[in-house]
Amino acid sequence: MKTILCYGDSNTWGFNYETLERFPYGVRWPNVMQKILGDNFRVIEEGLNGRTTALDDPNDDCPEARNGLKYLNPCIRSHYPIDLMIFMLGTNDLKADLFTTVDDIARNMERLIELSRKELDARQGYEPKILLAAPTAIGTSIERSMFCNEFNGKKSIPLSAELEETLFKTSERLFCYFLNAGEITKPNEVDAIHFNREGHRLFGEAAAQKVREIFAQSF
Repeated sequence: MKTILCYGDSNTWGFNYETLERFPYGVRWPNVMQKILGDNFRVIEEGLNGRTTALDDPNDDCPEARNGLKYLNPCIRSHYPIDLMIFMLGTNDLKADLFTTVDDIARNMERLIELSRKELDARQGYEPKILLAAPTAIGTSIERSMFCNEFNGKKSIPLSAELEETLFKTSERLFCYFLNAGEITKPNEVDAIHFNREGHRLFGEAAAQKVREIFAQSF
């Protein structure tokens, strides 16, 4: 059995923009992927609303809780052995109060990947395969969204679009597999950030196909 760890933010957690709660199990994309892949794989959901690549959130009552780099090591130790890490982060780094750049996000993503490889190689004797997924670009309806002020309105749109290309280059440089969520689905029109039910289905199916390609030589 191959173990896959999905490390992401609210789109991996399954935030439902209509209820402000969580989509049920089976709707969320990691669960869609699990159903398609079947018993040869174990898919672990590690999504958290507001998670960044490596930034504390000053507006949170526990700022370091949203920092993906700080939580990654204990997360890995909780779940290893891990055969594939799927990272889909970066959107929350674009929040107005975090003052980051697309290049900063790429550098922090590199830190996450390097830590995963180093920690898992030391613990299980081999490095995990890495699938770097670029999140969907923020939609044009962000100006009407509940997240408008948090993401500095339409100024976040071109930055999130630029992030897709930057993360692709990062994946090539670090010899990772790559999947662009923006080529598979789009964020909903209400909050301009999160997948709707159909988006979860589409991305889960695409991720499952990518996983099959990655492990094709194993079967």
